[in-house]
Amino acid sequence: MKGIYFEEKGLALLEQRGITKSEFARRMGIQRQNVNVLFKTNNLEIIARAAEVLDVPVGLLVGYVDESCISEQSDDYLEIRPEDVPVGDSVEDRRTRNRLIRKFYFHWMARHEDRKVFNKTLNDYIHIKYISVNETAGHASLRYLSTLAVLQLDAILPNAVLKDSKPANTRTKNQKGFKRMLIMEYNCPAIGMVRLTVGQKASDDLKVQYCITAIDVNS
Repeated sequence: MKGIYFEEKGLALLEQRGITKSEFARRMGIQRQNVNVLFKTNNLEIIARAAEVLDVPVGLLVGYVDESCISEQSDDYLEIRPEDVPVGDSVEDRRTRNRLIRKFYFHWMARHEDRKVFNKTLNDYIHIKYISVNETAGHASLRYLSTLAVLQLDAILPNAVLKDSKPANTRTKNQKGFKRMLIMEYNCPAIGMVRLTVGQKASDDLKVQYCITAIDVNS
């Protein structure tokens, strides 16, 4: 299985940016001997910090690559197309869709530095956090249509309509910190109805995109 760009090309990227391992470690606040371990991280906050230090888009660091040279990497490579998404139901298909969803989100966040979109129905911003990536990748990757729906994030976030609101399930680890879960829907062309779940934080009412899945009309 291919590693992400940061893992496979990290040392070459440091050299290209003119930063030594020692200097990179200092800026990241870690020991020099831990730099190679850091290259393998899946933690969004750490990757975002590394992108800032290296002055590169976050999406670059999380792309899955075959290229042998950094200079061959382009913005086009970071885009996810519907034809890139496997339609099958095998374990490997689901793993691939999971990786594509994560790659899409990191690229999206690189293009949206404030990581939020104003929703018309809520009259408020919906924020993208690490939990948005993790929860959506885990659930949307299970189905082909749900993965395609995630690629319509820029249409879903501003236009989804509130359908229901219920208390957060505090027994669910990922819902801790939220007081309510807002159930929203958006009709995606060629995909159908999509459910957008938004968590409303207990501390400050901040609204965070929790999960996106296509709704099975036959269920």
